[in-house]
Formats: sequence, C-alpha cells, structure tokens
Amino acid sequence: MGKVLQVIIALVSIKILTEVLSTEEVGNYYLLLTILMFFNFTFLNPLGQYYGRYLIAWETSKNLLTATNTLILLRVFIIFVSLIFGYGIFEYFGYSKYYSLFDFLLFVFIALVAGTHGVLISVVNTLGDRIKFIKYLVMTLLLSLVLSLVFVYFFDKSAMSWLYGIAVAQLFFTVFVYKYLSKNNHFSLFKMKSILNKEYVKKVSYFIIPITLTLFLQWGQNISYRFIIELKYSIEVLAFIAVGLSISGAIFSAVEGLATQYFNPIYLKKITNAMEKKRAEAWNEVASMILPIYLLLMLFVMSLSPYLTKVLVAEKFHEAYIYVLLGAMIEFFRVSTNIVYLVSQSELKTNSTILPYTVGFVISIVTLYLVDFSNDLWLIPLVLTVAYMSIFLILFISMKKLLAITIDLISLAKALLIAVPFGVAYFLDTDYSMFITLLIVFVMGLYFLLGVYMLSLKKQKEMVS
Repeated sequence: MGKVLQVIIALVSIKILTEVLSTEEVGNYYLLLTILMFFNFTFLNPLGQYYGRYLIAWETSKNLLTATNTLILLRVFIIFVSLIFGYGIFEYFGYSKYYSLFDFLLFVFIALVAGTHGVLISVVNTLGDRIKFIKYLVMTLLLSLVLSLVFVYFFDKSAMSWLYGIAVAQLFFTVFVYKYLSKNNHFSLFKMKSILNKEYVKKVSYFIIPITLTLFLQWGQNISYRFIIELKYSIEVLAFIAVGLSISGAIFSAVEGLATQYFNPIYLKKITNAMEKKRAEAWNEVASMILPIYLLLMLFVMSLSPYLTKVLVAEKFHEAYIYVLLGAMIEFFRVSTNIVYLVSQSELKTNSTILPYTVGFVISIVTLYLVDFSNDLWLIPLVLTVAYMSIFLILFISMKKLLAITIDLISLAKALLIAVPFGVAYFLDTDYSMFITLLIVFVMGLYFLLGVYMLSLKKQKEMVS
C-alpha cells in the first residue's frame, strides 16, 4: 500500500508541476534535478553506501548515533566542497541567464543538506520498522507537494521555488527521523574522533572510490544528456523530452520497486551459501519471472503513450507522448540491466560492471554532443535507447562468463502474445474527452494486470517452493 501511495503522489506531482510552471521553468526543474543528482551520485551516495554497509553492526553495538553524526558531519563538509564544483558548472554552462550565482549556490547547499533525509529514512527501513518508514516517506512526499505549491504561489512561480518546498519538507521530517535513530543509541565524541583518522579514512576510500566511478557513469548514462540538450537546443526542448521520459520512468520505477520488494528477499535467500549451480538457477528463475513483465509493461506504455500523457501532464505537454513511447524502451533496458547486475553482486565481481556503463556513457554523450538533432528531436531518446541496449548486452555477456545465466525466450514470447490486444489503442482516436481517455487507460491497465497474473501464476509457485 505504501508503494502505491508513493506512485500516486509522484504521478500527481508531475501533473501539478506541469500545470503550474511554465515550459521554461519545467525545463529548469529538470536541469536543477540533474545538477543535484550529479553531486549526490558523485560525492554523497558512495559515502552513504558505506554507512549502509555497516548499519546493522553499528546498531548492534549501540554506535549508530555516533556513526550517523559522523556521516552528517562529513556530508556537510563534502557539500561545502561541492559548491566549488557548483561554481564551475554555473560558469561553464552560463546559467547566469537563469539564476544569480548566490541564489544558485544557496539552493544547491540547502537542497543537498536536505537530501540527508533520504539516507536517514532508508535506515528506518533497514532496521526493520517498515510501517514507520512508509509513514515518514508518504508524509514527506505529501508535505513536499503542499509546500511546493505554497512556495510557487506565494513566493515565485519557478522551479527553484518548487524544489525549495521539497527541501523544507525533507528538513522538517529529518528531525523526526533523527530522533527515531537516536533511540537506544549514545553519541561518543571520542569514538567520532577515533574514526576520523588516516587509516580509517584510507579504508573508507578503498570502499567508495570504485562505487563513485560506477555511480558517476550511471548518472552520466541516466540523466547527463539534459546538460547537452539545454546547451545545444533550449530549456524548452529539455522540458518536453524530460517530461516524456519522466512519465515512463515513474511507471517503470513503480513496477520495478514492487518487483524488487517481492523477489529480492527470495533471490537473496536462495543464493546465500549456495553453490554456483544453485545461484545460476536462482537468477534464471527471477529473470524468467520479471523480464516478461517488464516487456509487457514496455508494450503497454508504448501503446498507451498518447493517453497516459493526456492524463498525467498539462495540455501544453501532450505532444510529448513520443518521448513517453521511446522512454518505455529506455526504461525496459534500464530495469532489465538492473536484473543482470544482480549477478555481479552474488559473485562479488562489481568491477565487471564498469565497462558496460562506460560504453553506454560514451555512446550517448559523444553522439548527442557531436550530432545535431534539431530537425529530428525524437532521435535523442532513440540514441539513449541504443546506449541502454548496449549496456544490457555487454553486461549480460560479461555476467554469463561468471555464472551460467540464460534468458527464458519462451516466457518473453508469451508476453509478446499477451500484449497483442494493446495494439487496439493505435486505432483509437487520441482526441477523446478526459473521461473516455481515463476509461481507456483503466481498461488497458486492468488487462495489463491480468497479463502479469497470467505470466506469473505458475512461476511464482515454482520460485517460493
């Protein structure tokens, strides 16, 4: 239920965002998100992953509060360092046409500090209090939406105001999450000082440097294209493409989240202390279950793209449906790659993932930078599709060398067969009233769920056995 609420709030937020902000400000919204995600992926997330790796041990030894305070201190220090890079980004890309330097750097600082909320709230989930985790998360999302509207209507109708609303909501609930984590834990200044020594910093560095490289490549592959689009074309072009891709992204992220929540515990249980053959069988079972669902979802989103766009975004973005359609292909290869990535974790060979992401990064960035797509903007997401497909294929070949993994082609063929009725949508009028449009999406959505049930019924019994 919590995941469903998250998805609903996210989709409603996209609708409201595109209604209340101008096309230029919607483009600015995605540009600012790209900048924040660059700092998070490159500077902050690796440290957060190290924190998460030893979370249970710190909780058991009652040192979680000390570790958390150390994390917050280091994050603030890194954020100050990030402002130097923020200045470089501001000057290099000429963002003075959108914001003043002071406003830009102040926003980056506050937004990144507020991002600590994401790290701390995930701890609540890891420690096993799922109800409180969902409660804090949903309440944060709701308050974020409310405050974003307050900031936009009472201060300034800008992307920065919208994101300030989110940041304030995150900071507000960070206080409550921090108090929760402080329960039954004690802070020791002595232990904090002992952690911040040369040897320990070196140990942490060995852990986070490879992760930093991989996360940077993932950021580069996932969203750095927005820099190039804004630089080569316009902020309005960025808005249309980003809105379309974000619809596909939100839908796929929702399904991926549900699939991960259900299948990951089963998968991890089967590979723990298992022989190589059993680990391969475990992955093959998961892949044969999830990949057909992802394929069915891709065909659903592609077929319903004009109707989904009409329902989920403002009228001025209805022509962005072509990017929703192409975004479905991008998302299919992205989430499928994440399934293949599980092999690297089970075999403890995460370094083998660097090459595929490097290839994808180079394909997308070099092509988009060197080729002019002014007359055929729809080719931009097509380039991204090719890049994601390349990552998937190279990673699959690489992982197949580590483990005897296979893709169940029969299950994929079944998904294709089930998806045939989606083709009816291509023969329907896209100018229906909102009620008829909602009805079409609802009926097709029910059929999609029926298709998922048909694909998963037998295999689900096999997996849990």
